[in-house]
Amino acid sequence: RGRSRSGERLSPEMERLNQIMRAREFNYGFFKVEVLDGNIGYVDLRGFSGSPDAKAIADAAFKIIENTDAVIYDMRKNGGGSPEMVQYVCSYFFSKKVHLNSLYWRQGDRTEEYWTIEVPGKKRPDVPLFVLTSKFTFSGAEEFTYNMQTQKRATIVGEVTGGGANPGGGFPLPGNMTVFIPTGKAINPVTGINWEGTGVEPEVLVPADSAFSDAYRLAIAAGKTYNDKIYEKGKEAVLAMNNGLKSIQAELNEGKKKDAFEIIINILDKSIESGIADEESLNNSGYMYLGNEKHELAILIFKYNAYKYPESFNVFDSLGEAYMENGNNKAAIENYKKSLELNPDNTNGVEMLKKMGVDYKGD
Repeated sequence: RGRSRSGERLSPEMERLNQIMRAREFNYGFFKVEVLDGNIGYVDLRGFSGSPDAKAIADAAFKIIENTDAVIYDMRKNGGGSPEMVQYVCSYFFSKKVHLNSLYWRQGDRTEEYWTIEVPGKKRPDVPLFVLTSKFTFSGAEEFTYNMQTQKRATIVGEVTGGGANPGGGFPLPGNMTVFIPTGKAINPVTGINWEGTGVEPEVLVPADSAFSDAYRLAIAAGKTYNDKIYEKGKEAVLAMNNGLKSIQAELNEGKKKDAFEIIINILDKSIESGIADEESLNNSGYMYLGNEKHELAILIFKYNAYKYPESFNVFDSLGEAYMENGNNKAAIENYKKSLELNPDNTNGVEMLKKMGVDYKGD
């Protein structure tokens, strides 16, 4: 156990309090998080804290870098820490369930398996990832590095790590001395071994001092390729959406209205999932078709928005306008009233109802 400044042994509660204060002052290991030029995420992580509060800090860090085109995790000054926190951080970089590592414990002859878990933030399974190492990278930081290396999830840049894979603890000896004795060992599910005594050897072996500049150069190149892929995927999604809407318009021109709404749900759901569409952009698309006198297609788009965003007064206001333009005052009145229920201050809805001879007073 730890000791006070006077040399007295601390109680377990005071030792725990000191640990909490150190973790808090250390920001639970997250020393620096930023977005560098070229849209590269950078995280200087100096420890894997076992505090429950550490996960919220990890989530906040990932939120900052969630739209970057490449990520650099700096482990050069990371001495390790909680295997659960290693598991948590790793989980952000995989979409599927992955067996990361196992810990065998001599006591009880038992093995604990560590798999990726669900996390509240946006996962980055495809973003180019680079891990910086030094000879001081140790224990849990080595596990993170080895997990990513064996899963072929990251490029390791820097020095061979310290080589500490076997967990253990301090045991008291006579004369106020303590000895560290391993009580278990790590077992990687891919290699069947660990990095004890050998360390993790990077793919790009360079001095620790130059690891960042080498990794940053690689990240810029990889990030550009990643960004280009996202853009091309987005273009494909836009084309698919436009072609889908054109096909529906062709069906409507031939008087084929059956199943049109179910078809547009499928088209626009995919557009939202791909990130190329949202409530506002779909509302604008609806007005574009309405302006081109393609009323029925505009109605379908506004109707989808109302289906997708039922708490938005504006989508019902727009749907009401489309029905009114198409000569269906009954449906227009119904949707304007729904808009006003959601937002009694919608003066446009009141005015449109007056145009149709309805003096709306509210409920």
